[in-house]
Parts: sequence; structure tokens; C-alpha cells
Amino acid sequence: MKQFIPHLITLTSLCIGFYSIIESAKINFNTASHLIIISFILDGLDGFLARYFNTQSNFGKQLDSFSDFVNFGLAPGFLLFFYMNEEVGLQNTSYLAVLIPIFSTIRLANFNTKEKNTDNFSGLTTPANALIFISIPLINQFNNLSWINQFLNLPEIISLLIVVNSMLLIAPIKTFGLRIDNILLNKRKMTFVFISICILYIFKYIGILIVTLLYILASIFRIIDK
Repeated sequence: MKQFIPHLITLTSLCIGFYSIIESAKINFNTASHLIIISFILDGLDGFLARYFNTQSNFGKQLDSFSDFVNFGLAPGFLLFFYMNEEVGLQNTSYLAVLIPIFSTIRLANFNTKEKNTDNFSGLTTPANALIFISIPLINQFNNLSWINQFLNLPEIISLLIVVNSMLLIAPIKTFGLRIDNILLNKRKMTFVFISICILYIFKYIGILIVTLLYILASIFRIIDK
């Protein structure tokens, strides 16, 4: 029975990601973004439980990848598309959002066929990529600094984020993993998590964007794995 627990969590996460797409179509960007955050948490939990129960399998790996495609490829893609159309009036630029699921698919296919089960990855992970894009509507709704909202909603900035992040998904850069069961064994990762929690506590939704960008920079410059 215990081997099914991680699968049930993965499928629950998949359902939440699908519900996020529905909420995006209803222009409920706040709800849609928070649902993706819940999927992000469950994505870490199912892998932890699979290792804890020693029930890792190729089936579970494939199931997790399909779930990641929906939760961190399709869901943020739809969210950004509807957000750019309805919230900030960037109808022409909004079609760039299709790059999110396209390059997420390539990223996940590379992971399934090339990468071994290690603590590190090749390219920006799809959950980290999704967090960057869901932070934009959350910052726009809950942030009181209008200049930040105006900056993030510029068509040039959103377009640049989409294109650069799409390239990072398939770029041959080593990104570090933050598995629940190995963070305590790595002082640098513990420090990163502690700093991230402090940033999130202080800056709230802007902190999501800051932490994710710090994660990318720390990976590129090999700060954690030195």
C-alpha cells in the first residue's frame, strides 16, 4: 500500500495543476498562482516519500514528469497568457507564453532520457521556472510599490523573461537540487534555504521572484556546489 502513497500525491498535484488552468481561464490569477505553489510543495513531498518508503520506480518517474508538465509547463503558460491578455493588455506579446510549455516539455524529456538520479540537474528546473512566472501576477496584486509592478508588466521585460528562461531550461548549466532529505546534510544548501525563508518573510510575494533569481545565480556561479 505504501508504494501508492507517492503516486496519489503526484496525481493530487496533477489535479491541482489542472484546476489552476481553469482558474486562469476564469481570470482568477491569485487562485491560479497559489494552486501552482501548492503543486510545487507536493512535488517535493512525493519524491521525498518515494525515497523514504524506498518505492522509487520508472513508473513513478514518468508519472512525476507528466505531472510536472501540467503543473509547471501548461499551468504557468496559461496563467501568463491570460494575465498578459486580460490584466496588462499585452495581446500581441501574450503568445510568447507558449514557449513555457514547449521548453518545459523539452526539459522534462531530457531529464527522463539523459539524467541520472542525482542531487543536481542540467538546466533550470521546471518548478523554479514556474515560480518566476507566477510571481508576476502575485506581485502585481499584492505589492504596493507601483514602479515594480509597472516594470514587471513592461512587454519588453515579460518577453525577455520568457525567452531567457526558456533557454535556461535547456541550457547545459548545472543547477542544484533541494531535496527535503538531503538539505540537512549540506551546509551551503541549509544556508540557502534559511536565507530564502528570511527573504520570503520580509518581501512576501516579491521574495518568490528574488529567491528564484538567487537560485539561478547560485547555480550558474556554482556557489552551492563549490
